[in-house]
Amino acid sequence: MRNEEQKIGTISRFLQRLEAIETDERRILYFRGHSKESYKLEPSIYRNKGLIANEARMLKELIVRCPNDFDDSSSTFQSLVKMQHYGLPTRLLDITSNPLVGLYFACTRHEGDDEDGEVIVTSFDIEREVKYYDSDTVSIISNLSRRPIDFELPLVKDANDFNENKSIRLLLHDIRQDRPYFAPEIIPSDLGRVICVKPKLDNPRIIRQDGAFLLFGINEDKAQPAKLEEKLVVARIKINKEKKKELAMQLETLGISKATLFPEIEQVATHLKAAYETLELSVLNKLTEQQKKALNAFSRADLMSVRELAKELGITPASASQTISGLYLKKLIVRTGSGRSVRWKAVSAVKEKFTNEHF
Repeated sequence: MRNEEQKIGTISRFLQRLEAIETDERRILYFRGHSKESYKLEPSIYRNKGLIANEARMLKELIVRCPNDFDDSSSTFQSLVKMQHYGLPTRLLDITSNPLVGLYFACTRHEGDDEDGEVIVTSFDIEREVKYYDSDTVSIISNLSRRPIDFELPLVKDANDFNENKSIRLLLHDIRQDRPYFAPEIIPSDLGRVICVKPKLDNPRIIRQDGAFLLFGINEDKAQPAKLEEKLVVARIKINKEKKKELAMQLETLGISKATLFPEIEQVATHLKAAYETLELSVLNKLTEQQKKALNAFSRADLMSVRELAKELGITPASASQTISGLYLKKLIVRTGSGRSVRWKAVSAVKEKFTNEHF
């Protein structure tokens, strides 16, 4: 099969690729959407030398400057989650248990230098490879963020010698700020791991995105990130850059959009602004016949779902979804609700046009 034919351009094809992935009840799949397939599977703190060199300073400075925002952060991991939420680079990498959320992020477009997107599918043993926010291992790796850039793993084989090393004893001191009764017994290999962590569901964005995190340790020294084991990556699904916009619109009909995944007020406001910007009614003359029929149906009804439009026009739900995507791109309809309660309606200017004039 040619490379172009392997690219994903429809949601149905994306789901077919997922169905072909072998798994069982002992494992869980997590998804990471990259808007450019050239992006590396590594956390943002490692994407610039200045960032990783000042990781400890950034963590402390943010807490010093915004102490009230960290009053409820009971551990370094929880602080990292909050930092990630506000856009400060960390050693966390966002993943999701919802494949369509992963697809949404892979469909982000870059004007001028866009690339095919990619959804990376990872598989973890639920009992052995998935940790919770209060795990000892999570605390150990999270507190690497408090160590200076010259921190490195001691070149000793004996575990006792390892834990007696000065740099490790300083790390243990940081860990005990999270866990006062932590025994001074770090397993050396834990510092070089990448682990899957389930966070507290105390953040609206994490809840909406079905979110979890990959937490990255180090590779010999702090300047180098640990590598995710290749066996944990079970698929890489390429997303056709020419289809990103269409896919994003189709995802919105399923309740997955910027407004639903980023529920903070400023993000919702941005989404609403885009939906209600001034309408250029000249676009009505460039609609297909099916789009005109659909818009007429929307102008006569208060709200319609994809299936209701399909029934009204005598077309398939897939065709109705595609028609809705086209009308939404032209800013002729707007979306209300989320999930299964998603409905669509014509913007007020379109309703007036269809009410006052024959079109």
